[in-house]
Amino acid sequence: MTTVIQTSHDINEIFDNLLLAEEIAEQSGYEEGYSAGKKQSLKGYHLGYHRGSELAAKLGYYSGIAEHCLNSSIHPAKVTEQAKKLLEAIEQFPITNDETVDIIKNSEDIKFKFIKLCSLAKIDSTYPEADKLEF
Repeated sequence: MTTVIQTSHDINEIFDNLLLAEEIAEQSGYEEGYSAGKKQSLKGYHLGYHRGSELAAKLGYYSGIAEHCLNSSIHPAKVTEQAKKLLEAIEQFPITNDETVDIIKNSEDIKFKFIKLCSLAKIDSTYPEADKLEF
């Protein structure tokens, strides 16, 4: 006995699906990967935003101390020269994404200039808002 199974699928559609199976799987994988990457990038954006805000707050603080040292007449020439170097480094710090600039190295250089300024001016170099910058 021979039984015939009736299907409602078009034979051309079935052959197309067989021939295009690799492309269909590739497209499906791309869509899944894109969706997962989008979710991950939001975490990266969040981290970058908060670390950038923390760095900006510190640079603003360093700049304020340097300006104070420049505007105060009680500091010797060594202090004012170091304050100028610090302000120049802060002003040259990139404010937009630039892949050619190592911002970690630049921020460390600025931090060391700040510590040197504080040492010369006999100022405590501890950042007073550090405990408030937890994001």
